[in-house]
Amino acid sequence: MKIISTVMRAMAIVVASLLLANASAQTGGEQLFTQGQDVGNPKLKGSLEYNPVTRIYTLTGAGTNMWAKADEFFMAWKQVTGNFTLSAKVAFEGKATNAHRKIGLIIRESLSGDSKYADIALHDDGLVSLQYRSETGGETKEVVAERKRTSFLTLERMGNRIVMKVANDGFTKDPSGEIELSLPASCYVGLFICSHEADVVEKARFNEVQFQSLAPRQPKVSSILEILDVTTG
Repeated sequence: MKIISTVMRAMAIVVASLLLANASAQTGGEQLFTQGQDVGNPKLKGSLEYNPVTRIYTLTGAGTNMWAKADEFFMAWKQVTGNFTLSAKVAFEGKATNAHRKIGLIIRESLSGDSKYADIALHDDGLVSLQYRSETGGETKEVVAERKRTSFLTLERMGNRIVMKVANDGFTKDPSGEIELSLPASCYVGLFICSHEADVVEKARFNEVQFQSLAPRQPKVSSILEILDVTTG
């Protein structure tokens, strides 16, 4: 009986340890983006919150716009070198003051308001587009996605190739648009929010955030074996 009791106590300790480890794994979550900053000096300041249990990033921010030759918005970021893929399920909170408020994923050469950049922007009116500025202080352009009101966004960099992938029901591998953009190897990458109103602060949630570094593309190598006559060539 003493042996059985000892075994049962040992099993109870093991089970308790497993439950504790499982709870720790469920509640733990590494914060990818620890830096939060207003870009372009908006009138009202933004903020970044992260819940390690739900792994949800909550951003608040103002800013007049992200367009033309300069931007005002709030960004949660990390410096990334090389190729990567960044995905998130995004959603606005509350009723919009301006239908052009926008949230999404972004890569920037710098944190100055007129920086070269590319982003996937979900607007409150449903528009989804790959916005970009090819030159510092230059005009912003965009590639509009066919799908609207998509909440699953993926931004991918492969050298100078920036790819937008959007879907309504989960992350997709199918591109919805792409551009060629010359950026330095190391850039600022992250999440953003812009209220499109100088005197309004908006809020949004970023869930299921995933980041992965990608290996550089390997050039295709081909060869041809040909036999030549030494005399005649």
